[in-house]
Amino acid sequence: MPTPITTDAIVLRILDYSDTSLIARLFTEEHGKVTVIAKGARRPKQGIAGILQPPNHVTVWYSHKDGRDIQTLTKLDFVERYPQLSASLTKSAAALVIAEMLDRAVHDSDPHPILFRLITSTLRHLDQAEANEAVILHFYQLHLAKQLGFGPQLASCSQCGRALIDASLDPDTGSLLCTRCQPVESVSLDKSALDHLRDLSKTHISDLLSIAIGGKTGQEVEHYLLNHLYYHVDGMSNLQSIKFWRQVTT
Repeated sequence: MPTPITTDAIVLRILDYSDTSLIARLFTEEHGKVTVIAKGARRPKQGIAGILQPPNHVTVWYSHKDGRDIQTLTKLDFVERYPQLSASLTKSAAALVIAEMLDRAVHDSDPHPILFRLITSTLRHLDQAEANEAVILHFYQLHLAKQLGFGPQLASCSQCGRALIDASLDPDTGSLLCTRCQPVESVSLDKSALDHLRDLSKTHISDLLSIAIGGKTGQEVEHYLLNHLYYHVDGMSNLQSIKFWRQVTT
């Protein structure tokens, strides 16, 4: 017999299914990533399609059956609304990157409460009118890598142990090397980019308004974090949301 489940979730992705239904991937607080079908959700009288949108924070009720890849959604409602994400194209683009990265990074039915707190807190702070979208996105990517078990070592060269003043990404190991140990051209970080990453590593998300970034440093940090995640997470390359983010920020 199917088991009724109620849990909070972030909507990661939706797909149209038939003329009236939707399939959604959810990252749930208690059960990890789950795929559900919302039958009839696209019918105008249902009112579900407007709620079942990335990256909404919702409570879902669904019927779980072991061995079934797609569970049946029975009900959902908002937990938090993010009005600034809808009003700002830049914030909306950053939010879609956040959702797609998590979708690529986690496996089905693998609960990760800390990651759930990370994404909900990140979306909440991104929704602040004065938030710097690039800084919040960098913070999220850095801490996503940490929680997945491959946070970058920002203090010293992984090969010789010297303190890092500037660095390059080792394409063979995914770690950071000093310029002496990296003989080939690679993704590089100068001192200001490394300092920015170190600030993000030790700063609480509620204090990110004190951190500013832009220009060349911002581009270096973004390029490095994406390549770091590409190296360590299968399927993280070719993110569709990154293309949209770059269109609205360049």
